Amino acid sequence: MTAGPTSSPSGGPEPLFSRIAVVASCLGMLVIGALLALYGPVVPALRDRFGLAESTAGLALAAQSLGAVVGVLGFHSIHRRIGNRALLTASYLTMLAGTVTFGLCGVWPLMLVAAFVTGLGLGGVDFAISRLFLIGLGARGPALLNVAHGCFGLGTVLAPAAIAVIGPDRYGPAFIALGLLSLIPLACVRGIRTRPTPAELAEAATVPAHRAGGRRLATVLIGFVAIYMLHFAVQSGIGNWEPTHLHVLGHSMTTATVATSMYWLAMTIGRFLVAPLARRWSAATIVTASCALMTVSVLLALVPGLAPWAYAAAGLCIGPIFPNGLNWLNRSAPAAGNAMAYVIAAAMLGSVAFPPALGAVIQRHGVGALPATLAVLCLPTLAISAALAIRLHTTRTATVVHTGEGGATHRFSRAAAGDTPHPTEVTPQKKGAS
Repeated sequence: MTAGPTSSPSGGPEPLFSRIAVVASCLGMLVIGALLALYGPVVPALRDRFGLAESTAGLALAAQSLGAVVGVLGFHSIHRRIGNRALLTASYLTMLAGTVTFGLCGVWPLMLVAAFVTGLGLGGVDFAISRLFLIGLGARGPALLNVAHGCFGLGTVLAPAAIAVIGPDRYGPAFIALGLLSLIPLACVRGIRTRPTPAELAEAATVPAHRAGGRRLATVLIGFVAIYMLHFAVQSGIGNWEPTHLHVLGHSMTTATVATSMYWLAMTIGRFLVAPLARRWSAATIVTASCALMTVSVLLALVPGLAPWAYAAAGLCIGPIFPNGLNWLNRSAPAAGNAMAYVIAAAMLGSVAFPPALGAVIQRHGVGALPATLAVLCLPTLAISAALAIRLHTTRTATVVHTGEGGATHRFSRAAAGDTPHPTEVTPQKKGAS
């Protein structure tokens, strides 16, 4: 029997999260952001300790990223069976085991396995919180998802700063500390309701139009996958190559490094700034506008004197795309239960696949080609986002959801372009009534 949403005393659907669990989940997002940003600064220490080449020392981040892709798809496959609370519990424990093993271990192959295990838990946490915030916090969900991913970005800023203070040679305690920090959100999972899961809610919301429109739905999902892979390619491209490009333009390496830190900080600020707008603007508008401004910012980086500021502006525009794109996808394809898992996995896969390809282009044409290469990635991202917004805006569906609670029927009129569904009629029926 499918679990339907229960009602709060005020008559609305009961949130899946308590207030403490919301705050703890934001801390969990900060931890996974810090883990993703921690490997880069400790590459020199790993290289010196184990006698590795630069590229080999970087395999730890690749192993964690690959684990995150597997974690998203794997935890998604068992989510319905074990429920929301058990999913996050398993994800945090997996991440804890991986980080502590990585911090304590002195054998390189085993450390790569530990990084992969860390990635499994990281992917589960990212997927679960992103999806549950959207479906389990009502009208506040989109805004709080921006806040959660803003905390993720805060972790990517704080982790390198912490390594700069304690020194890269002390990477072990840093990984262990982050693992232990995840015990706080783990202790707060009791504030998360086990059910309904996203799959159960999606099943309740399934409409014949979605079942009959498989080809249209596939096209929409391909569009979202493309947006995520391409914008992650731009994001990682700037993060990896901005220092080198600015140095070639005549800036000192210190200035170039600070500018890159400002880029990551701007990305975090962008998510916090958009949070209050997420309840007033549609997700489609936010994502498409962000893609447009990202493209303009990258093109401005072609002007040498504007490059540092242009990259920071690009970070400000890139930040809102990930959380608001998930909100847009959730509103556009609520019955496609696998959609968000595939899109998040595609985004993580893009962060693994595109940096080497971008590096090959730069090796052939020089780092001066970075802005033009990024612009080539930005333009189709903008085009696909605009095309999706137009395509989905023209499709409006009427959805009838039977909650199963006392035979109540809720009728919604929803714009597939990302507008929040609002109940237009609620007709409770007593048992035995026709």
